[in-house]
Amino acid sequence: NGFTFSGSLRPGRVSPKLPPPEGCSSLPDYALHPKGTPRSEFLRSRTKTIPIVSGEELETMKEACRLGREVLDIAARFLRPGVTGDEIDRVVYAACRERRLYPSPLNYMGFPKSVCVSANEVICHGIP
Repeated sequence: NGFTFSGSLRPGRVSPKLPPPEGCSSLPDYALHPKGTPRSEFLRSRTKTIPIVSGEELETMKEACRLGREVLDIAARFLRPGVTGDEIDRVVYAACRERRLYPSPLNYMGFPKSVCVSANEVICHGIP
């Protein structure tokens, strides 16, 4: 393939993209878009104001943050040498499904997984 590896780490098998978890309370606009285009995000990017949330919107945001932290804590329990990004993705997907959540990276701009991880010889980088 023309790539020179610097250590023992090699690409692994990656499972196919999973569909949106059943029972999600809501789906982002990119979830079912063929290319994963976040249309609402592009529309918001045209405004120069930062939204201020309060009341029910703020409580919803707090709950989303609490659930996100819960999913990350579950994923963290599975992190150890030898665990693949694909295995971590399955854990995150299952945790989201159990909570009726949509894993935000899934199909965002076509991204095929529920969590973004990048392993190398030094560390596993991740974006929930």
